[in-house]
Amino acid sequence: MNIWLNVFYTILIILPLMCYGPLTVYLIDGVLRYKVIRKPLTYISTASVGIVLGIVKSWVKYTEDTAVVLDVFEMICLLGIISLILYFNMKDKWWRKIIVIILASGIITNINEIFSILKDQFFEHLPWSNAIVVMLVFTLYELIWRLIEFLFFYVIKRIRSRRDDTPLPIPIILIFTIVINIFSNLAFVDGNFEDVFDSKVRTVMIMLSALLFILLYFYIRVTRKERDSYKELNTVNEELVESQTKYFEDKARSDNEIRAMRHDMKNNVQVLMLLLENGEYDQMKEYLEEMGENLQVADISAHTGNTVADAIIADKTSQASAMGIKLKSSGVISGVDISPVDTCRILANLLDNAIEAVSADELSDLDPDSKLIDLQFKKTENYFTIVVTNPCYKVPEIEEGKIVTSKSDKNEHGFGMSNIKNAADNYEGELQVSCDPKPYGFEFTAQIVFPVKREDLSAVEG
Repeated sequence: MNIWLNVFYTILIILPLMCYGPLTVYLIDGVLRYKVIRKPLTYISTASVGIVLGIVKSWVKYTEDTAVVLDVFEMICLLGIISLILYFNMKDKWWRKIIVIILASGIITNINEIFSILKDQFFEHLPWSNAIVVMLVFTLYELIWRLIEFLFFYVIKRIRSRRDDTPLPIPIILIFTIVINIFSNLAFVDGNFEDVFDSKVRTVMIMLSALLFILLYFYIRVTRKERDSYKELNTVNEELVESQTKYFEDKARSDNEIRAMRHDMKNNVQVLMLLLENGEYDQMKEYLEEMGENLQVADISAHTGNTVADAIIADKTSQASAMGIKLKSSGVISGVDISPVDTCRILANLLDNAIEAVSADELSDLDPDSKLIDLQFKKTENYFTIVVTNPCYKVPEIEEGKIVTSKSDKNEHGFGMSNIKNAADNYEGELQVSCDPKPYGFEFTAQIVFPVKREDLSAVEG
């Protein structure tokens, strides 16, 4: 009997410590949306830390004098080691990683406290007298409540995955930590209840209110994001339809002009032959020059193999030309299947930013030949890349390959970059930006790298 009691006692100690690390990882990566790399290793290592500490704790003999000290030491070791593991397995700035880990640990601690209080209120007294049965039931209760805790975070993750995949801002996480801490501490405020049942109901209601507050916040946040996303989608669709309409109008005009030139070509050749036979070379030269002027055919700008991309490039080429800017496009789109809406998001924002930067007043004296926006589509065996380069008069603030939007550089490339990144993320694409000094100022480069689809790789290898 003593052996089984020891086994259940050890499990009861290990279980909460073992779950603490993985729950923290899941909160940071799945709920708060701060990317954790090497996830399987991170989950296993954080769980192992809790298991080891739990085993050590079950072997230590407690006394009333040492219990508090040992508990504090245990939490310091648990938080310290798990924080180090997370620090080296998160992709972000060092200071942001530290803040997120600290706040996430605080949220997990308070959420654990809330669920622990709920568990105690529901299962305060057990009817069984057999010690082994009691320990078994307590172990099952502990396991069930840990699963409920995980399901709570899973529900939040599912809510956020609908339209809200961006990392939760640190100020919001801080407010969350404070509010949840207030809720968890309210359970210990003396309400002067004479009836134990009333006190228990009050505690349960406070704890459930805390959980409901969290769920409602994320639901409202996602609902607002969905509304904003639909508004943006409508704007993109309008621009897409407008670009395609102009594209097909230009293409039809180009086809008509080509047919007209074919019709006139026979007559033109006869006139030239007549001038040549009569030795009227000056008139022949004038006639050829006039023919050259009439050969200005509507240019549809690009032949990427993607009608949507061609339409957008044609539209932006027309806009750039009106400002004295040349937009050059080369390459074809292949290896990645991008939706029409995301194609519009990416190309329209990239080219709008480039046109806005080149048309800045500070570059008004720039040589017309240098007022060039170069758009390239490149494909290798493993990657497809969209690259846009253009002049700019000022270096944007770039951190970790991303533009930091501020009033000082907003007129260059800050606006729309988040839309580009969000669209690229749908296809596991990565946005990279850089700025190099040039005699006229600087040259800005934005490129999006997409992994090539597996079937395309098979075709290449075949």
